[in-house]
Amino acid sequence: MDKVNLDELLNYKEEYSKFVQKPEYKKERMTSLCPFHDDRKPSFSVDLKTGKFVCFACGKAGNYVSFRAELDGCSNADAYKRILREHGVDETKKEPARQNYTVDDYAKEKNLPADWLRMVCSLEDGKEKDGTPYVKIPYFGEDGKPKVTRKRMGPHKFKWGFGSAGNMLPYGLWRKEGLEIAGSCILVEGESDAQTLWFLGYPALGIPGASTFKPEWAKSLKGIETLYIHKEPDQGGQTFLDKVAHALKDAGFDGGVKTFSCADGGQKDPSALYLDLGKEAAQDKLEELLAAAQPLDLEHLDDALPVAIEGAPKNLRQPPGWQYGEFGISRIDEKTEQLVCVCRTPIILTKRLKKTDTGEEKIEVAWKRDGRWHDAIFPRSMIFQSRSITVLADKGCTVTSENAKQVVRFLGALEQENIDALGLQESTSTFGWQSNHRFLPGHAPDMVLDIEPSMTRWATAYCKNGTLEDWVASMTPHRSRPRFRFILAASFAAPLLAIIKQRIFFVYNWGGSRGGKTAALKAALSAWGDPERLMANFNATQVALERMAGFYCDLPLGIDERQLAGNKQEGLEKIVYMLANGTGRSRGSKDGGLQELRTWRSVILATGEEPIGKANSQTGVSTRVLEVVGAPFEDETSASDMHQQAALNCGWAGPAFIQYILDMGDSAIIDEYSEVLERIRALMGTRNGSHTAAVATVTLADQMLSRCIFHEDADTALMEAQHMANCITAGIQEQEQPDVNEQAAQYISDWISANANSFTDTNAIGQRYGSIEDGTAFILPTILREALEKGGFSYRKTMNWLAENDIIQIDPHGKYQVQRWFGNRNCRMVAIDMEALQNPPDPAGFREITDKDDLPF
Repeated sequence: MDKVNLDELLNYKEEYSKFVQKPEYKKERMTSLCPFHDDRKPSFSVDLKTGKFVCFACGKAGNYVSFRAELDGCSNADAYKRILREHGVDETKKEPARQNYTVDDYAKEKNLPADWLRMVCSLEDGKEKDGTPYVKIPYFGEDGKPKVTRKRMGPHKFKWGFGSAGNMLPYGLWRKEGLEIAGSCILVEGESDAQTLWFLGYPALGIPGASTFKPEWAKSLKGIETLYIHKEPDQGGQTFLDKVAHALKDAGFDGGVKTFSCADGGQKDPSALYLDLGKEAAQDKLEELLAAAQPLDLEHLDDALPVAIEGAPKNLRQPPGWQYGEFGISRIDEKTEQLVCVCRTPIILTKRLKKTDTGEEKIEVAWKRDGRWHDAIFPRSMIFQSRSITVLADKGCTVTSENAKQVVRFLGALEQENIDALGLQESTSTFGWQSNHRFLPGHAPDMVLDIEPSMTRWATAYCKNGTLEDWVASMTPHRSRPRFRFILAASFAAPLLAIIKQRIFFVYNWGGSRGGKTAALKAALSAWGDPERLMANFNATQVALERMAGFYCDLPLGIDERQLAGNKQEGLEKIVYMLANGTGRSRGSKDGGLQELRTWRSVILATGEEPIGKANSQTGVSTRVLEVVGAPFEDETSASDMHQQAALNCGWAGPAFIQYILDMGDSAIIDEYSEVLERIRALMGTRNGSHTAAVATVTLADQMLSRCIFHEDADTALMEAQHMANCITAGIQEQEQPDVNEQAAQYISDWISANANSFTDTNAIGQRYGSIEDGTAFILPTILREALEKGGFSYRKTMNWLAENDIIQIDPHGKYQVQRWFGNRNCRMVAIDMEALQNPPDPAGFREITDKDDLPF
């Protein structure tokens, strides 16, 4: 049989009321508790004209047939038949012929004269090719010529005529001359409201849809002194008001703009007001509403954006064709103009971010889940692609492969509609110095920290606890100890390196246990944040330490317990070189390019119970590591107290020191460093320039720290910093290791002495290594190579150094070996001058002289 028109058969108010709890009725809408889930707050809404329903909580939506199918647990077809049987409709009989819908029917529906509609509004009766009747509503341009047609098939049933796409325009433009004479115009949604206002004697234009108004349409409104924008009492009304107001602003409309709502008169729109009150009473009420209309300031529209969700991190305009709120995200169906739930989770955009170093743009997304707002930063390519936006599902959002495309469309429309409100903020993925002399944390309020979730623990460690005064009080007694004072000042030296163009260095405190090494490290890190979370240890991988250093950047990096590295000396030295180099490892990316290279300029604070370098360590290790040997505290009790005090009062001194740097200025800091460097050079001489610069940097930090945090006068600060430097440099010179090549020379000398029989006794049982003649040791190259590598020395590096210092003989071809008869055959051997080997030249270029030496003066 033909389908029965359920809108005519059913009273939707009575039908829905049978199945829901706590129904409430307002005009043509019903709200109640949702029958499909445990609903405690009415979230179920029904349009009593069309029978369509939506639950803003669980997201279910449909018509009365699908409602009954869901309740009864059957198909839509079975539910449809059941509804017909309940109302005595014989399914075997055909439905009566299709009812007509004419201009007369429309006139009766709107209580407007049919002849007036035909003459003034040019309405006509029409039929589709299949015989479906409709009312033809033509849209004329300013020239009076028809542009597009809208077909009204019945109450709340519309269809645009062929060729309407892209040619939309306001309804009533052919009456523009009258608008200019009146000097005012009311903008409303749809044709029927405009027709009603014309009938009541008011100039008006009908806008076809809440979100369709275009800036170019505003050009047709120039010359009108005052525009009144009608706002219907729903979210669509707010969208209409926002869309029109912003379009007028963009078009440079220079007339007055006001807004009013028939809701203040108890009705949805002018048509409903007229139907309720009649002509004269409706005119009086409209006069009252227009007189009370609120002016709109087009220049400051974004100062108070509408609140879609209470407590949301950002208020945004609703995008055309969409609506978001506590219920989630819904789209507005173009045919029915009803809301269709797309996603149950409210998801919005809050910030547009651009990285200062790479120019890459990202987007910050916020969503409400379990009553709380959450946010995260994502690449744009992830959020604006349906294949990848499902990553939000892992965050708790109800985004699936089914609705992903719709969510992407919503977010794209949301950004387009609010591009000005979102703005653009700079972002960075590292702490430390940023562009325009800004510093994170604490001194770049206009920047956003864009980091991976795995790094959140490190970022949140830069926090504040207690007070600065209590921190100063807990540190002051221990600054009389040079070792503690030096370690503490080294923490503040890190942000100075970029200013004075100084290289990265280690401050390594080692010695016996229970000396307070870890406590001193915590004290140093507490200047910047929670020391427990800021501190790493030598059990970490090289990659992890690289990531930490790249993230901390211009802040100190604390590494505790060298002994956790075990006997892996080679790996330990790689860590030293990598961190002191200030550049991470280059790595390929998935797209075939390179990952972003991490760089830093930091002071690395480390502790251990034994030296970080061995006798055969490369010289570069000793030049990069400034060793502070001994206990930083006087007694174990003081160290134990510091473990607690460091965490109780933390995170204050570092940001205050950065502010002092900013106030002081780079040039003043560079000048003061030059003075300090000269004093430290006088103390240390020229033997180790890298240590001289490192001590000078820490001494400078101590002087500045004394002035800005401990509030000492300049003379006292200088004197105490110099005393600390004197003590530290004395300890450095005592502990200074000889050059690795000197150690290799000493190793060869000792090895020859320990294996004397293998050189001198031709009757010795076992392997012979060579011979010694006239103070020269001749050694088989493979034997010497094996001995050096067993001792941990580089054979090629050692040979090169011995040749440069004339300790070994070089053949005419520049090789480090000479021809020598040995063991009844001619061999190539390394010829070493034993006296020169045992007395290598001083690395500073000096040698000891005697009275027998010829002097040039």
